[in-house]
Amino acid sequence: MRFFRFIGYFSRLRALIGFKATCIFALAHIGNKISPPRKGKLARIPVGPYVFYFPSLAYFEGLFTEIFLKEAYYLEPTQKPIQVIDCGANIGVSLLYIKIRAPRAQVICFEPNPPARAVLEKNIEANNWGKEVQVFTYALGKEKGTMNFYVDEREVTSSGGSIAHYLKNKNRKLDSYAVEVDTLSHYIDGPVDFLKMDIEGSEFDVLEELVSQQTLRHIAAIQLEYHYMPGFFTRPLSEILVLLESGGFNTFIESNIPPHAIVGYDTQHTYMIFAWR
Repeated sequence: MRFFRFIGYFSRLRALIGFKATCIFALAHIGNKISPPRKGKLARIPVGPYVFYFPSLAYFEGLFTEIFLKEAYYLEPTQKPIQVIDCGANIGVSLLYIKIRAPRAQVICFEPNPPARAVLEKNIEANNWGKEVQVFTYALGKEKGTMNFYVDEREVTSSGGSIAHYLKNKNRKLDSYAVEVDTLSHYIDGPVDFLKMDIEGSEFDVLEELVSQQTLRHIAAIQLEYHYMPGFFTRPLSEILVLLESGGFNTFIESNIPPHAIVGYDTQHTYMIFAWR
């Protein structure tokens, strides 16, 4: 089974970056598994024409599998200088995917978590994306303000960081940071080709703010992760679909877990939502 999964992943990556680059990536990945990054140090790996830095091999594998091999955020390849917004850019795996698919993309990234943002900025510098990529330190919400941002101290760059303290329910030790919150509409003054959003439960606030400011109509495609978290984020999936469809989008959803883990239970789960005009 692992062999067939490897063949499938190799074929998918080959389609994205080519045969030679995939072989180089595979060899470098094996090297990182043999000699993983030491705590506090960054490992590096070549991905097509780019180089990518990351702090944890297991964490990188999870994100890379989700974004590259399963294409959780699908983007058609293009050489056009498309306008992209990456909400919850984390260490930059989604940004790397965007630049693989659209090398001339102009990207605005939002990442409030300081350790993750430091790695993101390292990757931007290493690939000379500074003129094409802007990074903002804000969390996004319905209105401006200041909130605490929580992240599991065992993986301080985790993409699961959130302004909700739901992680406390899992008896985890947390780091927290006071972060500024801004509204996304302030950064939209023209057409946006692609909006990616993974902001751990704040997606309703951001979308409703866009609707209220009449800026949702400027966006051509949205791909976001919807989060249901008992006791914290409990608005139903149907509401976000109605919001998008009433804004002129077609929608498609994909669950990240099988039905038997959801049906009959009030349990945390997520869906990928794809919306396009």
